[in-house]
Amino acid sequence: MHHIIDDTAAAALLPALEANMIAFYTAYGRAPGGTVHATSDVVWCYTGIPDPLFNGVFAVRSTVAGVTATIAQLTAIIAARGAPALWWIEPRAQPAQIGSLLEHHGLHVAGDVPGMAIDLSAIDSPPALPADMTIQAVHTADMQVLWARTAALGSGLASDAAEALVRVEATLSDPQYRAQQRYLGFLQDRPIATAALVLDSGVAGIYAVATLPAARRKGIGRMMTLLALLEARQQGYRVGVLQASAMGYPLYKQMGFREVCRYQLYLQSPAAD
Repeated sequence: MHHIIDDTAAAALLPALEANMIAFYTAYGRAPGGTVHATSDVVWCYTGIPDPLFNGVFAVRSTVAGVTATIAQLTAIIAARGAPALWWIEPRAQPAQIGSLLEHHGLHVAGDVPGMAIDLSAIDSPPALPADMTIQAVHTADMQVLWARTAALGSGLASDAAEALVRVEATLSDPQYRAQQRYLGFLQDRPIATAALVLDSGVAGIYAVATLPAARRKGIGRMMTLLALLEARQQGYRVGVLQASAMGYPLYKQMGFREVCRYQLYLQSPAAD
């Protein structure tokens, strides 16, 4: 187990936020047909899933020449396979003015995403589940497929990206993936919600919190998130972290998460030069 982090200050959390996110997404990059590139200068992965969330650069401490070389590497693989990629640029990214450099090479600003953290000692136990709802840990290949399909539908992925995610998820079985935990929420035995827990780099990372549109506004996303956080707390973790979507941000603020950084996102598409 990594050294458990108990400090929610940004200086302590930024490396852990980054490393935890890398652990989650590079598990997909290690699937058959995927690519993971990890050095002290840059970490990126490419899955071929046609949604930029699953292809991208998650850490960069490089030079102008190094960034230019990475852009060229990704340009070639994107041209061959078609799926776009995201660059996640956080406050420690190097070189200086990396955003301007990316734009110079044809990448486009794709918004920003808050990195958030919560002290696990402060969270409450989740409310009792409705009588017709259960939450189960994913532990079989069939459940992996069901989890991926539910997460894709709940996240609004396009149909081709959803099917690709299902295909990739069904192949995942290496130790890095097995070290993570995925959860499926069922309502009247119908899968309606997902969450994932990544215990890595001293923090508990929450990912893929998604609820089908017909089941929203019932507190289900909150329950899925709390269940994962409480499991992490039971295992000795003290800080939970996540990257919040626009939809999830108000929920996480209400739960007690606070913002510790902002990721500037840049999209590298097949047209980038």
